[in-house]
Amino acid sequence: MKFSKRFKKSTLEAGILTALFLDLLWWHSGFLFWLTALYFFFGYVLYRREALLNFKHSEPIRSKMTLADIRAIEEEYTRRDDFNTFEKRAMVRSPLDRYFYLGRYRRVQDLLDRYGAGAGRILDIGCGFGIHTMYAFRQLRIPAVGLELNRMKLTEAVRAFRLDERPRNLNWVCGEAERPPFRPASFDCILFTEVLEHLLDPSAGLAACRYLLREDGLLILTTPSSHNLNYSNNPFVIAEKVLGLYWDRILPPYHNLHAQFEFNWKKPEPAYGVHYHFSQRRLAFLLQQNRFETIWWGSYEIEAFPFLLLELLAQGNVKTIAKFADLLEKLSERLPLIGHLGQHLLWVARKRTG
Repeated sequence: MKFSKRFKKSTLEAGILTALFLDLLWWHSGFLFWLTALYFFFGYVLYRREALLNFKHSEPIRSKMTLADIRAIEEEYTRRDDFNTFEKRAMVRSPLDRYFYLGRYRRVQDLLDRYGAGAGRILDIGCGFGIHTMYAFRQLRIPAVGLELNRMKLTEAVRAFRLDERPRNLNWVCGEAERPPFRPASFDCILFTEVLEHLLDPSAGLAACRYLLREDGLLILTTPSSHNLNYSNNPFVIAEKVLGLYWDRILPPYHNLHAQFEFNWKKPEPAYGVHYHFSQRRLAFLLQQNRFETIWWGSYEIEAFPFLLLELLAQGNVKTIAKFADLLEKLSERLPLIGHLGQHLLWVARKRTG
């Protein structure tokens, strides 16, 4: 069996916590308690240091970045043979990450079924390869428009879905999320999934959504969360993420730079795009600021140790992972607090009038 780096670290932390519990329950040595506390505190300090260094190195790059830079970077990566289709972008991930990646699409489509099924017209902003656009068009029978900055992705969407002729009630438009080329109040529902974190001005993107929605129109949004556990069993990290739900200033400053992998100041990549993470309170504030009323919110992709163990036992088989992970997800999302510590925030909001 191949042990991933994150599995080794998470297992070590789980083992140390188990030893601490046994010491408190039976051994009462005291020494093990302080040794464990120092280990986790030192690990937490390193984690905070890494976050601050990433912020320090990414801020000068981000502040000079333009939309043209982001467009060029996205096109550069879309040209890669291992990155130029939806299926290939899924396959470059580890089996567990692939399960979560594909599951993210199912979650959005569940929200569409629940909240957007009666919409007269749907806009999918940052539609990528058009997965959600086509779901609205084919499964829900709703007129749909896919808006994407990267023309190459739109071309792939047309090819992948065999759209030889231009279908009625389905349109693909190349344009930017912060200044979409549509008339005001043109849509009943807007999908804004995994887009907000890539915008130079996230608030402007939400303002554009409000501008395009009709009265009482719905916004379905997903974006990376600052409360992500990242498979850590460090009590200090977990406490930070939980406290961040109520007081987000405790979280380290985070806007990262993203290309194929997360930004690493030690091993910089040649090209970066913007990649924010949002706390629950920060996102709620931005939505309220742009006069949206929250209907429902939750989180998804809870990166906890049991999922790593499942990946190992399933020997990388995604179907086997999905068989058991679906049940594990439902359980973990019902747990108090833990259910809000997923890798991604999911949000449904309504345009407020007046």
